[in-house]
Amino acid sequence: MASTMQRPLDPQVAFRAALDEPPLGLARLDGAPIGANEALVLALTRLPGLDDPRGAAETARVLRAIARLLDAAHAPVAVGRQFVDNVTAALLAHRSRGRARPWGGEATVEMFMELYGRVLGFDDHGFARLRATLLEAARGPAARPRP
Repeated sequence: MASTMQRPLDPQVAFRAALDEPPLGLARLDGAPIGANEALVLALTRLPGLDDPRGAAETARVLRAIARLLDAAHAPVAVGRQFVDNVTAALLAHRSRGRARPWGGEATVEMFMELYGRVLGFDDHGFARLRATLLEAARGPAARPRP
């Protein structure tokens, strides 16, 4: 069924709206409360440097998915806060350099994988699975298989 609702044109509105979508492939255990890292991401009202609505929505979905991973690993909220700060700094640098390709979910996933690949192992099968899961989460509802 095609959606008749238009996508927001303002990147910050698109970012905020996408945060409300549960991440694909990364469900919390039944009845589990939202963790501290996910709560931190859900409390974001904007992310400076976003200039493309689609990329903003993808970035929001990936940030929420990463926050769930951090919560599942029992990472302190400071880890999530540091990652959000790193993404913000990368976004601002990306925008100030006038890159032709807008920042989006793939850039956010690659940043996470680079930062945490040293811990997970770059050649590990789990690394590839995690990357694929996060890229799927970036695509959002459009990537969900239809029944």
